[in-house]
Amino acid sequence: MKKTLTALFAVAALSLTSACGGGGGDRPTQAELKKAITSDDSVFGTKIPEAAADCIAGALEKSDVSDKTLNAIVEGDEDYKGSDKDKDALTGLQSDLTKCATSGS
Repeated sequence: MKKTLTALFAVAALSLTSACGGGGGDRPTQAELKKAITSDDSVFGTKIPEAAADCIAGALEKSDVSDKTLNAIVEGDEDYKGSDKDKDALTGLQSDLTKCATSGS
């Protein structure tokens, strides 16, 4: 569980500074987000455990985080800097992400 919480906070913290970027436009699907956050080369610098990945990806997909930022996560764009609005949206997700990490669903 400690590893899961560490991964969760890595997601939240790193999302605030270097989320993802990219092509913009269409919002990534939950499946695309899950694949990105569970990959060995995730922009978060840590692989999110499978047990929490569906929940975290779903929370991100349904969130107010911009399509551009979510696309950056999917594309692995480590140079992308999210907007202040995205930072606020991610901060607002911390409770949901904590639930994902502790319950795995």
